[in-house]
Amino acid sequence: MKNIFLTLSVLFLVSCGTQTDFEIKDENGKTGILVQTNGNILVDNVASGKITKDGTVTDNDGKVIAKIGENNLVTDSEGRALIKITEKGKMDNGSGVYIEWSEDGELMKGNQNTGMKISPVKEDSFRNASIILFLYLSFGK
Repeated sequence: MKNIFLTLSVLFLVSCGTQTDFEIKDENGKTGILVQTNGNILVDNVASGKITKDGTVTDNDGKVIAKIGENNLVTDSEGRALIKITEKGKMDNGSGVYIEWSEDGELMKGNQNTGMKISPVKEDSFRNASIILFLYLSFGK
């Protein structure tokens, strides 16, 4: 019994050591992407890289995958333009249909709800959430 209590206590302390900044959930409420306050990105509970507050994404080895620069343009490691993402996370790929987070944290494609949601709903997380989600949907699957 002592060992179980000790194990649970250690697990609790370890889990409290790193807090969640935000998570992106699918239409079933399952967390697919989690970003910790230190910038670590977990995809399906697997460490997948890191994001800085200014929107630079690196892999687990510290190699830059993408970063946001002038005119809200996200570029890859070689400087190729990928997508425009505003401060509020609005994605513009040039198609004329914008993908953005609603006030309630729902990901909208035009007027359609995609079923994805960010939690907690913090406007200052929308840009980084959009960068990570775009990279995941474009290259991660």
